[in-house]
Amino acid sequence: MSILSLVATLIMLIVAGAYVTEVTEAASVRARAQTAADSAALAAAAEAAPYGDSSPYSAALRFARLNDGELTDCICHPGALAVQVEVTVGGVTASARAVIDPTRFMPAAPGDLDPRLQAAVDELLAAGGGRIWLGSGYRTPERQVELWEDALARYGDPELADDWVARPGTSMHERGLAVDLGGDAEHAWNLVHELGLPLVRPMSWEPWHFELTPSMGGMNR
Repeated sequence: MSILSLVATLIMLIVAGAYVTEVTEAASVRARAQTAADSAALAAAAEAAPYGDSSPYSAALRFARLNDGELTDCICHPGALAVQVEVTVGGVTASARAVIDPTRFMPAAPGDLDPRLQAAVDELLAAGGGRIWLGSGYRTPERQVELWEDALARYGDPELADDWVARPGTSMHERGLAVDLGGDAEHAWNLVHELGLPLVRPMSWEPWHFELTPSMGGMNR
């Protein structure tokens, strides 16, 4: 093989190697972008679902950034049954969609508390010695509408009313996943810890409102 042919062959190999490297890097960036989009969509769906804290956009933004991406679009409303996001990584944009199955968040039968919540509340009331009682458990959608309208009339502002009563269709009471207890709320809270019950008080301004822990139940009144 002549020197000229050898040089030409080496140049071709270098160019081919550079092309393969470029293709590999592009594929890697696409994969990273898709991973970032998938994780952002799943995180947003988890926060939009009844077990979330109603901040799907913040969750999507956080997980996009954790994967070195930029959240460029997020159709993710609290309580929505589906979310869709776009995330850009290294100039490559990927999209992902996550869908929520609402039947998985419903109580065993309409009008009932979730059996896990019912069992925890029964144990709590039994240990309360008469100092704690059930004030409100399952609510019909019609009852939630009444409470919401009363709150609107009282506070005159949907944002203020939302601090005290969940908008119809978003309340854990409507799903049988929340209770409001009467009596000594602090005694109830102490008993929760003493008995190791799977209950939380998700809103400090409503110490009477109890729900299942995040791994078992939702967070919205």
